[in-house]
Amino acid sequence: MATSRGAAFADGADLILAGGLTATGTSGRVVRIPLGGGPITADGHMAHPVHDAAAVILGGSPLVLGGGVTTQESWVQRVVVGGAGSVIGELPTPRADLGAVVVGSDVIVVGGGAGGAADPRILATSDGIHIRVVARLPVAVRYAAVVAAGNQVFVIGGAAASGDIASIQVVDIATGSARIVGDLPETISHASALFVGGLIVIAGGRHGGRALDLVETIDPSTFAVAAAGHLRDPLSDAPGVSVAGVGYLIGGEDAHPLATIVAIRALVGS
Repeated sequence: MATSRGAAFADGADLILAGGLTATGTSGRVVRIPLGGGPITADGHMAHPVHDAAAVILGGSPLVLGGGVTTQESWVQRVVVGGAGSVIGELPTPRADLGAVVVGSDVIVVGGGAGGAADPRILATSDGIHIRVVARLPVAVRYAAVVAAGNQVFVIGGAAASGDIASIQVVDIATGSARIVGDLPETISHASALFVGGLIVIAGGRHGGRALDLVETIDPSTFAVAAAGHLRDPLSDAPGVSVAGVGYLIGGEDAHPLATIVAIRALVGS
């Protein structure tokens, strides 16, 4: 089924997609996507349907954080593949359009917000229950592309109070600091970020409200940005997962939700 704005993670050699927007509204279903071939199958359901949430695996447990239904929510949901999920905690305030990554033993939550306003607070939790503030973004954004590289969290583009931005913000978890290290060639929001072949890959997104087919890379050691090609079709709002050195974009949207799965392999120069 065509789905955009879902939350995704890997389960062994399979992809798991939880929630998102479909033609019939916000979904709470969990589906399994075998990378080795075979049918996509239903594999459980969340405690609450959400879209524009973030997903991580913490200590072997898949978590879906925040997101929205008719409004933004603060739930931290545990996904039980093959069964019923549960709410195990709450973010300090409701937050959708956010990103989350794992750095060391912590989930780092960054970007997003509620009521149309972005929240600059960067959160950390080691259990999904006890949550602390570890830093603040220089520019608060929603719909940023978020990815981890070592102890650094890259927050790329996004929608700020002034509109879409091109800034590359980097959070150093070891020092509890965040700074702007550079810019993309264009403003962008709703893009996907993946770590593939030693490079950060930025794929799709929106510029001026229009879906993009651009693929760009960022060298996490130098922050250098390079053009890297094009997707087959424009898309935005696709959750991204990396498995065995390959990045996958699941669904997404152009004018409508998409049912595609796009694979991105190591790029020249990586």
